[in-house]
Amino acid sequence: MINGHLEGSLSDNQLEEFELLLKTDATFASDFEFQNELRTALKKNERQEIKTLFNGLTPEEGTPQTKVIPMRPWLVAASVALLIGLGSWLLFFNNADVNTDQLYAANFAPYENVVHPIERGEQLADLKTRAFTAYENQDYLLALELFKELQIEQSDSYIDFYEAVVLMQLNRHQEAASLLETYIKNNGQLKDRARWYLALSFLKLKAIAKSKNQLRQLVDQKGFKQEAAKELLQKID
Repeated sequence: MINGHLEGSLSDNQLEEFELLLKTDATFASDFEFQNELRTALKKNERQEIKTLFNGLTPEEGTPQTKVIPMRPWLVAASVALLIGLGSWLLFFNNADVNTDQLYAANFAPYENVVHPIERGEQLADLKTRAFTAYENQDYLLALELFKELQIEQSDSYIDFYEAVVLMQLNRHQEAASLLETYIKNNGQLKDRARWYLALSFLKLKAIAKSKNQLRQLVDQKGFKQEAAKELLQKID
């Protein structure tokens, strides 16, 4: 329920129940505060990392660092357990029989819009804002159309990455995989992220060997989604 609230996917009845629990259940309120703080801190760190990538600089070379929300000591420790264990908990809580569709569902989430953050009340006149607004609003058919237009107008490689994630949401995994493979081959700045989503697309397509190959490369790179890739490899095996 907390995750649904953070993603904006609760129904009206669920939202009423959420508000009631928030007021009457101290443990629930504490859990919500923890997850909300964690989500905010991780998003800020991710945006700073992407900014560094796009600037072509490392923090040591003098890139200004975004001030992030300080995390309480217990929050740091708990976040590690949460991030590593959440996928497994969702996958095995009700069903011990694992298949590729379940593994995909337990590990896939659309990538955050860290490239063009949308401010509340922002005018939707320019194409990039309209495209990413549709993406954030989960209007994926519209987002796909607008990303294609944006690619013609600007030809920025990261647009291909977000378009591929949209195609995955629309269950068009063959198209997504092809786009991600090209993006990685062209050394796109988000290629480590693209490799994770390519592994998931291959998983959905039952191309197990190809999926494992991408996951192993993520593990070897010791960066983005390393631990998640390890966990997923173990489950596939």
